[in-house]
Amino acid sequence: MILRRPRVQIAGISTLADALACEAAGVDAIGFTIGLPTGPHNGLDEAGAAAIIRALPPFITPVLITYRVTAAEVVPMCREMGVSQVQLHAPAEPAEITRMREAVPGLKVILAVHVTGPEAIGLACERARHADALILDTVDPATGRRGATGRTHDWAISARIVETVDVPVILAGGLTPQNVAAAIRRVRPWGVDVHTGVERPDGTTDHGLVRAFTAIAHAAQVPVRG
Repeated sequence: MILRRPRVQIAGISTLADALACEAAGVDAIGFTIGLPTGPHNGLDEAGAAAIIRALPPFITPVLITYRVTAAEVVPMCREMGVSQVQLHAPAEPAEITRMREAVPGLKVILAVHVTGPEAIGLACERARHADALILDTVDPATGRRGATGRTHDWAISARIVETVDVPVILAGGLTPQNVAAAIRRVRPWGVDVHTGVERPDGTTDHGLVRAFTAIAHAAQVPVRG
């Protein structure tokens, strides 16, 4: 059996210092949350994200994370930020995804599946047909918030999705340095994503937690699917 380490994405990056701390910790990708239903995350807009991305060293991947789902909205964001990876956290029509790919050569599209129950397996199979990867996240039933909830979901369902779909699966939702190793053992995802699990109470990124999360996740091993 061939084993490999899961990829790690830190989401919610809003300053160059945070981005460089992630790079120093060996993070694989950093996510910039732009176009949220509640407004800018920590005041970050496309221009601010673009400035951070331009200052990054090579070999760390910037990702646009957004709830906007039309090509007319997403393509200008990708171009301004200079990214070729986009993570869509709201349902997008397949035709819109096709338009995004046509407008941004080499674009990789990550589609979110919010794991609320067994029905998420069928939804994941449907979205996998239009995605380069899936991200499995959580819905907070009290607020209706999708993503960045700090809550886990049923990892047994996530594990079934990993076994079923033919695209890489990124596990998110309530992950922390304390539970990420157990999550990786249970789900065996291609990668893991964390946002609130490495933040301070004021919503800023805790560099110590980033280092701990990344080291623990990278130390885990998952089988390579043949």
